[in-house]
Amino acid sequence: MSTDLIREPLTAQVHRALIEYIDEARLAPGDALPSTAALSERFGVSRPVIREALSALAALGLIELSNGRTAVVRQLDSHLVALFLSRAIRTSPEPLTTLMELRAPLEIEAAQLAATRSTIAQRESLVALEAEMREAVGDARLYVELDLELHRRIAESSGNPALLGVTDAVRSHVFEAMTRLRSHREVMGLVGSEHAEHARIIEAIAAGESEAASAAMRLHMETTALLVRAIEAEIATPEPQPVI
Repeated sequence: MSTDLIREPLTAQVHRALIEYIDEARLAPGDALPSTAALSERFGVSRPVIREALSALAALGLIELSNGRTAVVRQLDSHLVALFLSRAIRTSPEPLTTLMELRAPLEIEAAQLAATRSTIAQRESLVALEAEMREAVGDARLYVELDLELHRRIAESSGNPALLGVTDAVRSHVFEAMTRLRSHREVMGLVGSEHAEHARIIEAIAAGESEAASAAMRLHMETTALLVRAIEAEIATPEPQPVI
């Protein structure tokens, strides 16, 4: 056992071990955990420690406790994922870059999968959305909202619920980042260039060309990352103080 685990409180160790057990045993929502007595024997700790760890899991919404019954696994609450990612992003020295590094590989994969897995209705929806976005290029607020919706529809069209889950979990952070990027584009005279990138992504997905969709999204992410680094460089550079 590592020294870190030795220093970790026993209840915290059991709390983490129970989460690992639920995952490794592939317990689905509605499945019951073993009894307190069985868990006590399994982990070699007292029943009060087990009950305390179970209470902590219930407080997180991972399980449901009721008198006279064993604990039952609950449906996973996406807010838990959102909370973890939000804290990780906000506490990062460079939150925008952290967000981009998380999003980029997922967005590229989602675009590639959407090109092969999306339904006709989903492709038509993306094409219609591109037309809306083209009309809204001059409206900063509306365009950002449609941009956010585009990336969600691509994730949904990928057919991968995990990709969609992460996309939804960081939605508020992405909206904030897109709003700041839009302001930066206006200052730099770059408004409209992002729509050309979006149009290429949608065109490739609608045509079912997975490699082209992946390449178009990769270019979009790389271009956006450059703007993000420029914004964070401005934030990191202190303003010159007036000479008195």
